[in-house]
Parts: sequence; C-alpha cells; structure tokens
Amino acid sequence: MRVVAIVPAYNEGRRILPVLDVLAAAPSVDGIIAVDDGSTDDTFSVANQHSACLVGKLRVIRQEPNQGKGAAMQRGADEADGADILLFLDADLTGLSIAHVENLLAPVKSGEKVMALGVFRGGNFWTTLAQILAPNISGQRAIRREVFLSVPCLADARYGVELAITSFVMGEGLPMTDVVLKDVSHPTKEAKLGLLRGVRARARMYQQMMPFLMRRYNPKRKRKL
Repeated sequence: MRVVAIVPAYNEGRRILPVLDVLAAAPSVDGIIAVDDGSTDDTFSVANQHSACLVGKLRVIRQEPNQGKGAAMQRGADEADGADILLFLDADLTGLSIAHVENLLAPVKSGEKVMALGVFRGGNFWTTLAQILAPNISGQRAIRREVFLSVPCLADARYGVELAITSFVMGEGLPMTDVVLKDVSHPTKEAKLGLLRGVRARARMYQQMMPFLMRRYNPKRKRKL
C-alpha cells in the first residue's frame, strides 16, 4: 500500500523541520506533502529547503489565503494521487520518532482498520490531559484515502475537521483504533502565541469544533472497504 503523509502547517517555520525529518526517514512513508496554509512566516521556504525535496519525497504546496486546517488537509489529500493511506501529522510535534509513525500506520496497512488515531501520553501534561478527555480531537491519524475523501464538507470544517472525520468513521461503523504516541506532544497555543492571543485562538478553535461536538454518532454495521 502506498502511504502519503500530509502535514498541514500555519506559521510553523520554527517547528516543522523535525516532523519532516522523521517522515523522510520512515520506511513506510512513500511521499510527503506539506501544505502551507497562508502562513505569514517562513514556513514555505523552510519546508522547501528540506533535503527530502531534492530526492522527490517531499512536495510543499502553498495555499493562499489562509483557509483553515480542514481545507489544508483536503488539499493535501486531493494532491496525493495514487495513495492508498493518508498519514496526517501536525507540523509542531515534539518527541515524534520513526517508531511512532510505523506504529500509527500498522493497523491500517494490515487492513484490520480503516483509521488509526494517535493519542498523546506522557508528553506535555496539558496536551496529554486534553487527549485523555477528548481523544477524537487528535490531529495525528492514519486513514484510508477513499474514506477520508468520503467525509463531507471537510474544506469548511476548519478546526472541526478531526471531529468531522471521527464522526463519519464511527457513524459508518467502520473499524478504527487508538494508538498511543508515548512522549509525543506539541506546544499549547498559549505557549506559541502568548497568554492573551493563545486564549483567543483556543476560543476560536473550540467555536469551530462546537458544531461537530453537538453531532451524535449514528453507528452502523461495520463494513469492509
């Protein structure tokens, strides 16, 4: 199965390279697409200078203006021609290793699951706590491409995109699983933006998630794809 990793990024010029390094070295990852979602910093140029671009494993796409995480993920999936599995990772991860990537992909590559959701444990206290309370908001997941492309209205979901994906997979009764990403984390919005801007950004994020939080799952009988 061909695996393409998609890394949506907004103003992550200082943080994206370690994630790209791991993906470039991961044996199961056949290609990488980084989608710069209208950043105002040097995210695009930094990603373009990665050595994986020189060997054709990494492609960097600039999307303007900023359209939100859902649109960036949708753009990456549309560009991933020939992929069987999509691996979505946030651009600001810390503690990520090749083993984490391979473990997240394994349940989907084996055909046992159509989606594997990566959940933080043992890294930053607050991000770990958030994913214990609400694992479905995780941005780290492996998913069959045809399943992802079947999720409606992703381009408009913005920060609600993860909940929209999980809601669809559960509503269709498709097999999924959680995979623990031990010691993986990412900075909180408050740490990246400062307290006041971070709180405002978090409030916007929860506002965009709310329509999807309010939806009820409608599980159906499991089916194979």
